[in-house]
Amino acid sequence: MKKILALSFALVMLFSLAACGKDSTTAGQEEAPAAQENISAELTPAERLLHDVKGSYEELFTVICGEEYDSLWLADCAQAVGDDMAQTCADMLKSACCGELYGEAAAEAYADAPETAQFDCYFINGVRRFVFDGDKISGVDADGNTVFEHSYSFAGEASLGGLMDGYLYETQEAGAGEFRYFFLMPDTPASTYHIEFRYGSDKDALMQYAEGPYAYWLAAGIPVERDETLVENVIKLFCEENLAEESGEETSAESLEIGSAAELADFAAKVRDGSMSGYAGVNVMLTADIDCSGMDWQPIGTMNLENPEDVSCMFQGVFDGQGHTISNVSFSAENTVCGAGVFGVNLGEVKNLKVKNVQVHCSDYSIAIGAVVGYNMGSVHDITLSGENEIEGVNCVGGVVGGSKGAVYNCTAEGTTVRVLGDNDFSDGRIIQCDIAECGGLIIGGSYGGTIENCSAKGKVIAEGSEPIGLGGVAGCLEMMDSIKNCAAEAEIITTQGGHAIGGLCGYSGTHPVGDIVADTEGIVTHNYPAEIENCSVNVKMTVPGATHVGGLVGTGLFYYGEETAFKVMNCSVKADIFGAITPGAVAGRAENSVIESCAADVTLDGAALTDNVGQTDRPYESADQGEEE
Repeated sequence: MKKILALSFALVMLFSLAACGKDSTTAGQEEAPAAQENISAELTPAERLLHDVKGSYEELFTVICGEEYDSLWLADCAQAVGDDMAQTCADMLKSACCGELYGEAAAEAYADAPETAQFDCYFINGVRRFVFDGDKISGVDADGNTVFEHSYSFAGEASLGGLMDGYLYETQEAGAGEFRYFFLMPDTPASTYHIEFRYGSDKDALMQYAEGPYAYWLAAGIPVERDETLVENVIKLFCEENLAEESGEETSAESLEIGSAAELADFAAKVRDGSMSGYAGVNVMLTADIDCSGMDWQPIGTMNLENPEDVSCMFQGVFDGQGHTISNVSFSAENTVCGAGVFGVNLGEVKNLKVKNVQVHCSDYSIAIGAVVGYNMGSVHDITLSGENEIEGVNCVGGVVGGSKGAVYNCTAEGTTVRVLGDNDFSDGRIIQCDIAECGGLIIGGSYGGTIENCSAKGKVIAEGSEPIGLGGVAGCLEMMDSIKNCAAEAEIITTQGGHAIGGLCGYSGTHPVGDIVADTEGIVTHNYPAEIENCSVNVKMTVPGATHVGGLVGTGLFYYGEETAFKVMNCSVKADIFGAITPGAVAGRAENSVIESCAADVTLDGAALTDNVGQTDRPYESADQGEEE
C-alpha cells in the first residue's frame, strides 16, 4: 500500500505517531537475538507485551492537549524547529491526531485531499477507560459501567496497512462484537510513555489503513496511574519524533553499549548528575559480564532529596542486560538515602539482567534499598539475583527491588539475606504503619500499587529491632495490587522482639473497597476488590517470638480510611513452621472481609498442627495516612 502519510508535512507527523519510538522492524524482531534468548520461556513476545501494558488507560490526547500543557508543546516544538515555527507546529501536531472522522466517512472526506487528513486517536464504541490485565481486557463507560470484558489469546503478528507492525489478539467468548479483536502496537508506558491499539469485529478490515470501517483511526492511551513526568515525556517524545525530519535529526532511538566496569561507572555518574536527563529514550545494552570488585560503587540514578520532583537524576531509559552479569557490587551509606542498589531510582525499564554477590548496607533513615533496583517506578523484569547477597536498610528493603510502584515480573532471588533495621514502639496499643523497621522481602521490600507476577525467592528476612512490621518471603508489602500471581518463596523469617504483619508470601496486602479514596489520596488506581492472590506457594520457617498478625501466606490487610483492605486467596499452597507467634493463622494472620478458597495448608505452631486458616487478632494493623478518619 502506498504510504499516503508521506504526502504532506502533517501526514508525515501522523506516521511518526504510529511508530513513535520504534524502528521499522517487525514486532517479532524487536529484540536483538541475544536479548531474545533471555526472555522467559514461559512468556512469548506477544504475552510479554500484554504484561508490559498492564494497567488502566484513558485517552492520550484528551489529557495532553489540555491547556495546562500548552507551554510544554511550545518548548518542545521550539527545540526542534525554532521559536518562529513552534506555535504552528504545536497546533498542527495536536490537530493531526484529534480528528472527528474515522472509517468510511473519513476515507471519503480525505480521498481527494489526503493532505487534509486527521487521525482520530480517541476511544470508540462507548468506552471511556480500558483495563489491560494479562490476557483479560475490559472497558468501562463514562459512568463506570462495564462495556465489555473478555479473555484474549495471541492470533498472530499483523501489519496495519503495511506500515505499522504489531500483535493481533482474539477472544473466543460469545457476544464480543466490536471487541472481538485487539491489535496492539509494541509500545509500552516504559518505552514510549503511552500505548496505541485498535479493536474491532473484522480482522481484515482492522488491518486496513486508509479505507474500510476503521480508516484513519488508531486509539492512543495514557496510564490513569501516572505522574506529571510521564506526561512531559510523552509530549517531548511526540514532538521529537514527529519533527525530527524538520530538524534534520535521526528518528531511530539512541543506543549505548556498556562492556566494562569503567564504562558502567561512567554511565552511573552521568545518570546521577543529571547531565544526560536520565538517558530518556536511550537503549542501554550490556555487552559483557562486569565485575565491580574494588569499586566505590554509586548507584545508577538517585533521588534529589532537596527537590524530589527533579527526575533528571533518575534512570529513564531502557537497560537491557542481554543476559550478562553484574557482580560484586558493594555500597554503604550512613546518611539519609532514598534508592540504593545497582540502580538507585528507575523510571524506565530494567530487564534481562543477572546480578551476583551484592552488598548494600544503609543505616540512618534509608528507604527503598535493593540489590538490583532501589526504587522502581517503571518496570523490572527477567532478573536473576544469585550468589551471596546482603541488603540492609530501614524502610522498604528488598532482594531484587527495595520500594516499588511499578511492574515487577519474571524475577528470581537466591542466596539473599534482607535485614530490616530500627525499632518501633506500639506501647499505646495501636499498631500503625511507620517509616522505621518496616517492609522487608526477598523480591520486593515494599510496594504500594504496581504489579508482581512469576517471581520466586530463596533466602532470609531478618529484623532484630523492636516490633518490626511488614515482613514476607516474596515481599513485605504488596498493598493496593489488583493481583499477585504465580509467585513462590522458600524462606526463613526471623524477628527477636515481636513484630506485626508477617507472612510467608507477604506481610500485608489487599485493596480498598472504595477505589476513589486510594486514587485521590495516593494516586493509585485499583480495579479488583478484594485483591487476588493466585497460584502462589511458600515453604517457610518463621521464628517470630511475640509477633502478631502472622500468617503462613499473608500477615494481614491494612486498616485505611475506615475500612480494612481485603484479599482473595485462590489455589495457593502453604508449608510453614511458625515459632513464637501469638494466635497466627495457617493462611492469614488477619483477614477481615477476605476470602480463602482452594488453599492447601500444612502449618505448625511451636511443633503442633495449626488448623485455623485465619488467626485471632484483637486490633487491626493501621495506616498512618488516614487523615481525620483514623
